[in-house]
Amino acid sequence: MTRPRGRPPHNKATVSRDGILSAALDLVDTHGVDAFTMRTLAGRLQINPMTIYHHFGDRDGLIGAMSERVYCGVSAPPAGDPRSRIDTLLRAYHGQVLNHPGLTLLIFSRPTVFPEQAQRITEEIAQLLVEAGLSPQKTRLWVNILVDFTHGAAIATAIGGRCNSEASGSQDDYDKALAELLDGLKN
Repeated sequence: MTRPRGRPPHNKATVSRDGILSAALDLVDTHGVDAFTMRTLAGRLQINPMTIYHHFGDRDGLIGAMSERVYCGVSAPPAGDPRSRIDTLLRAYHGQVLNHPGLTLLIFSRPTVFPEQAQRITEEIAQLLVEAGLSPQKTRLWVNILVDFTHGAAIATAIGGRCNSEASGSQDDYDKALAELLDGLKN
C-alpha cells in the first residue's frame, strides 16, 4: 500500500476548491484584508496550509480565483443600446465590488493579479463603445475614463470599509455619477 503524497488534513477531512474559495471570500468579507493569510484560512478550514497551495499555487492564484468567482456573472445584457448596456455592466461590476470590498483591495495591492474577468469586462466595454460609434482613439479614452472612474469609486468604498447601508448610498452616488459620464459620451 502506497502512502499519498503530502500531509493529510488536520482533521482528515477533504476540502474542495469551491469550499476554499467560499471560506476565503468569507474571511476577507468578515475580517478584512489584514486577516487574509493562508495560515488563517487553513485554520478556519482545519486543513494544512499546503492544501490551499495545492489547489491554487500561491496567494495570487487564490486571489485570482476569488475574483473569477465574484465577477464571472458580471456582463452587459445581450440587447439594448450600447450606452444602456455599458451602464448595466458597470453598475453590476460596482455592485459586486460593494459586496466584496476587501477583494478589491487585495486585487489592487497585488500588481501581478489581473483577473481574466477584469480583462473580459474591459474588452466588453470597449466593444460596446465601438458599437456606440466611437472612433478607436475615443474608445481607448472612454474605456480608461469609465474603468478608472469605477475602480476609483471601488477603492474609495473598500478603503472606507463602509457597511451595507453606507454602501447603498455609495451605489446611489456611483449610479448618478455614471449616468452623468455616460450622458457625455460622444463620438
